[in-house]
Amino acid sequence: VGCQAVAIPSIVLPCHLCCCCPVFHTMVRHSKLQKQVLSLYRQFLRAGQDKPGFLPRIQDEFRENSSIKKTDVMHIEYLYRRGQRQLDQLKDVNTKQLGTFTKPKAER
Repeated sequence: VGCQAVAIPSIVLPCHLCCCCPVFHTMVRHSKLQKQVLSLYRQFLRAGQDKPGFLPRIQDEFRENSSIKKTDVMHIEYLYRRGQRQLDQLKDVNTKQLGTFTKPKAER
């Protein structure tokens, strides 16, 4: 059984930080921030279940940030707060799709 990354809105925890993997070591303790991020990810998954096409986007968003070092606390906290705001938007009954911001081709 292979390990996978755990995606969390705009934050992804490498497998050695997750608790859903069968290879997970039971002696690992999560920091308060890690617990908050895991909780936020679960909330995103629950909120996205009722909206078609949202789950893959949520998972991709977290996977994209899997390279963030766990020592980069300021960046993680920023992304966590941003994720909370996005979750509030997702929970809104009027939300039908997720927007993305990309640079125009000329600026890339």
